[in-house]
Amino acid sequence: MPPRTALSTPLRAWRCPQCTNRAFSITARAQAVGPEHPRYLPIQEPPQQTLPDRKFIKGRLPVPRDIFVGARGQDKSEDAWLEKAIQTPQRQSTAKAGSREEWKAKMSEMRRENLRAGLKSLRIRRTRDEDRRRERSERRQREHEELVSRPEREDERLTAPSHGLDLETLYKGDVTDPTRTARLEQKRLNLQAQTEKSQDERLSALNTLYLRARSFIVTPQQLDKAVDEAFGTTENPVSFVNVEQRDVGSVWAYGRPEKVQDMLNRANRVGGRSAMSASGSAGYSSINKERIRKIAEVLTEGKIAS
Repeated sequence: MPPRTALSTPLRAWRCPQCTNRAFSITARAQAVGPEHPRYLPIQEPPQQTLPDRKFIKGRLPVPRDIFVGARGQDKSEDAWLEKAIQTPQRQSTAKAGSREEWKAKMSEMRRENLRAGLKSLRIRRTRDEDRRRERSERRQREHEELVSRPEREDERLTAPSHGLDLETLYKGDVTDPTRTARLEQKRLNLQAQTEKSQDERLSALNTLYLRARSFIVTPQQLDKAVDEAFGTTENPVSFVNVEQRDVGSVWAYGRPEKVQDMLNRANRVGGRSAMSASGSAGYSSINKERIRKIAEVLTEGKIAS
C-alpha cells in the first residue's frame, strides 16, 4: 500500500456548533427590532374572530298586523264580533249518521269552537304580557327616579373633581359658617364649666390635705414622740405580754387581728348584726357620728376631720 501524501491545508481544531453559533442576545431574531417598531414590546393579541357575519337580507319585513283589530276597528275577541263571524246554521242538519254531510257539520262546529277559544286565550295572554311589561316598566321608572333623587354621599362629594367650592375664598379668605357663633358660645360654656370643675376639685384636694396634715410628722420632737408611743422608751419598752397565759413576745397578747369581713363591714357600713357586732356597744353612736360628718361635708363643701 503506497504511503499517504501530506495535506495541502492544515487541519483546524474541532469546535461545538451550538457553542460557536450561539448568539449573545436571548431575544429572538423575529423580535429583534428597533424601539420605533410597533412590535418592539410583546403584547398579547386576542384571537381572530372566525364567526361569520350576519347574512344581509334584502328588502324589508312588513310590520305584523294586530290580529284583534277587525276591518272596522272592532275587537275580534269580543262576543259581539264572534257572534257575527261564527254564525251557526239556521236549519238543523238532516244528514244521515256516518255520512259525509254529518262529518262536515262536525268539522265546522269544531272550527267555530277553536276560533272562539283561540281568540279568547290569545287575548288573555296578551293582556297578561302587557300587564307584566307595564309593571316592569313602572318598577324600573321608580328605581330610576329614586336613584336620581337620592342625595349625594359625603365621600363622593368630597372626592369629586368638581365640588362647587369657592377655592379663591377658601385659600385667601374666611369661609362662611352660619353656625360659627353658636359653636363658639357652646365651646366657651364648656370651657367655663370645665375650669370651674377643676377649680373645685383643686380646692377640695387642698382642704383634705390641710386636714390630714395635722397628723404629719414634720419636727424631730414629733418623730421622737411617735417612736416612743410605738416602741416605748428605754426604761419602759413595749412588750407583748398576756397576763392570763404568761405569753411573752407574741402579738396575740392584744387579741386576734381584725378580719377582712370586719373591715369591709366597717367601710361599707352594712346594716345588720355584723355592723353592730363589729362596732360593739357604741355601734349606733359611731355610725350616727360618721353620717353627721358626711352631711356636714356636703353642706360646707369641704372635708371635716373625723
